[in-house]
Amino acid sequence: MGISHDFAARCSHPGWFAGPALAVTAAEGFTARHAGRRLLPPPRALTSVFVALLLACGTDHPEEPSLSAAVRATVDALSTRDMTKLWNTVDTPTRKGLLDAVRELAKARTKVAEVWPEADRNRALAALGGDVLDKAGPDDEGRGPRLLGALIDPSQITFTEQILDGLGARDVTVEAGPPERASVFTSVGETFVFVREGGEWRSLFVRDRLLEAGVIPVLRENATKTLAIAAERQKAWRATKDPRTPQGSYNLARAAQTKAPPDYDALFTLLDDDGRKALVEMLEAARAAQRSIQKQVAKPNRRDAYADSGITRLVDATSDRDLYKRWTASADFVLPLTATDEPLRVEGPAEGPDVFIITAQGRAAMHLDSDKFWRIAGTRAAIVKALKPPAPQPKPAPN
Repeated sequence: MGISHDFAARCSHPGWFAGPALAVTAAEGFTARHAGRRLLPPPRALTSVFVALLLACGTDHPEEPSLSAAVRATVDALSTRDMTKLWNTVDTPTRKGLLDAVRELAKARTKVAEVWPEADRNRALAALGGDVLDKAGPDDEGRGPRLLGALIDPSQITFTEQILDGLGARDVTVEAGPPERASVFTSVGETFVFVREGGEWRSLFVRDRLLEAGVIPVLRENATKTLAIAAERQKAWRATKDPRTPQGSYNLARAAQTKAPPDYDALFTLLDDDGRKALVEMLEAARAAQRSIQKQVAKPNRRDAYADSGITRLVDATSDRDLYKRWTASADFVLPLTATDEPLRVEGPAEGPDVFIITAQGRAAMHLDSDKFWRIAGTRAAIVKALKPPAPQPKPAPN
């Protein structure tokens, strides 16, 4: 049947881009629009201006040695370009927020092919943190440090005696909380905040500089917009009743089947060529059985003979549609769909002719007929089992 493909891969969506190609750290030159929504260009990675301000907090504070140790841990991690140590200084909510952002970006990137035309997809991927995700790598214990390495450029970190300036007692204030918070005021007028977790101070520097400002909010906004567009497309895909699509024909069929009573005329219309051909074949076989009975049974007794042979409804049917209608009134009628909940995706080649609609409850076979409309497939077996007449019996030889 071919490989599985998601619903939106079957239809393109208009969109346009303007500007040159973009690396994730570039701040200019790229705009992506979709239905009035704009994917924003990610700003540059953090540079020395932010790091230098933090490093002004680097020496001991006599009234809060544990806080001074937290500051020093951050300084040491930056000075050695050790992102694992730096990650260990980050507060828990920020770690979670950063990792959740990366997962959201990864999810949004899987939807790019559904949302953007092929010519624009590389730039859309860049606007969704292509370089950041590549450097962050797999979702394992090392992703956090690798993510910091992608967002903070070590080549821009510098250390001087002037940066490693001292603090006085007036440079720290502590609030009771919870959580307990400490604000550190630098000699260059910058304030940095720490929170106490499990008896240890954790820096909010990464939260303030990355999670709530800079590149991450922009990337998350782009991811949110992309996922919203994909969700709108998915909603429309699931709701369509266009029989030129397999899910549209399935939606027509499930609406007909779940009516009370079912719309049997619509269900007949939605049978594929093979299903209707099976009905015609049953009629033709019944006509042969009828002729055999007529040769052997007197006219007044023929109706009883038809009933005994189980072909009354076939004899009385005037067409394949009429036969289907008569079958629906019988106890052996089989509804064509085994699942009637909303479609989730299509399995099979996009061009057909045979695919499956996958739902939470099961699946439904669909076939692309010669008129380029999709219809319910796989009904032949049930039709033949219920309606096939017995083979004509030869006329008994005279004694």
